[in-house]
Amino acid sequence: MTAKVSNGKHMKVYTDPTDLPEQAYAALESAIGDVPLRSKVCICSIGASAIAGEIMSDFADASSNVPISVVHGAILPKWVDMDTAVIAMSYTGNTPETLSLYDQAVSRGCDIICITSGGGLMERAVSNGNMLITVPEGLLPRSSLGYMLGSIASLFEKMGICNSKTELMKALPSVKAFRDEILADEENNQAAEIARTISGKIPVIYSLMSMRTAAIRWKMQINENSRTIAFCGTIPEFNHNEIVGWTEDQTSNEFIPIILCDDDSEDILKCMTDTLLGILESKSIEPYRFKATGSTDLEKNLISIILGDFVSLYLAHMKDVHPGEVDLDLGNGGYREFN
Repeated sequence: MTAKVSNGKHMKVYTDPTDLPEQAYAALESAIGDVPLRSKVCICSIGASAIAGEIMSDFADASSNVPISVVHGAILPKWVDMDTAVIAMSYTGNTPETLSLYDQAVSRGCDIICITSGGGLMERAVSNGNMLITVPEGLLPRSSLGYMLGSIASLFEKMGICNSKTELMKALPSVKAFRDEILADEENNQAAEIARTISGKIPVIYSLMSMRTAAIRWKMQINENSRTIAFCGTIPEFNHNEIVGWTEDQTSNEFIPIILCDDDSEDILKCMTDTLLGILESKSIEPYRFKATGSTDLEKNLISIILGDFVSLYLAHMKDVHPGEVDLDLGNGGYREFN
């Protein structure tokens, strides 16, 4: 059998960790062949490779009638069947969980689309004749977000799920401009300010559900790039339980909340955000508040992600650690930059 390949080797390779806009443009310009059309979509991915799927899943949820789920584990949900398009995303192609999900999808007769730079996932796709979208190899998985994002955005639009490619194209100029603004003054910019503010504290990033992927990405980038523990959560869930811990637990002074705000959100959500900020400040807890700008949730998500990526790099510099080196080995099945 022959895999139907969209060849990432023809994409221009961008390797800087802040090259998300350029990577996304390159991926969006790559042709996508014929795709299976199904009534359900299951994205199989984990870690850094899953972020692109989460971003596009959130975008599609607001505009599509097709149910989409991102599975981060190793067991395929029972509802995934022959009427489900399975998208297996692994930058390296060697993520054990994603390969397990792929094998389960094959056994159920699902149509499978693979997005990867190589590894076992590419080998399986070629062997089984699956649709294969390849991206440039040789990067850290967390530094390939633009390629993965552009690929799945093109795929979703080709599948008729939503106008993801079109809207991503519209958002990228603002994302690039925001990135360039940070680079224009590397010593005095918002990312550097945040890094100095949160240094020595344990950051906990909160956002509205519309920007939850940005909060997840912040946590992951701070974890990996700066070797710093971090956590994330969402609003309004924060208002129902976590607020008690922040205001009553004496160890809360070891943490610092970072609130990703959206002033264009619904009134009830703006009220909840203002309420939690007021409560924290009344308890002498000083959160850092970032007001995301942009004309769409997608644009705000990506701008917030770019900011968080820079914050993690500044924190790494302040701790004198190299953001590209991870030597943790948890043994068989453990973390080794597989995603």
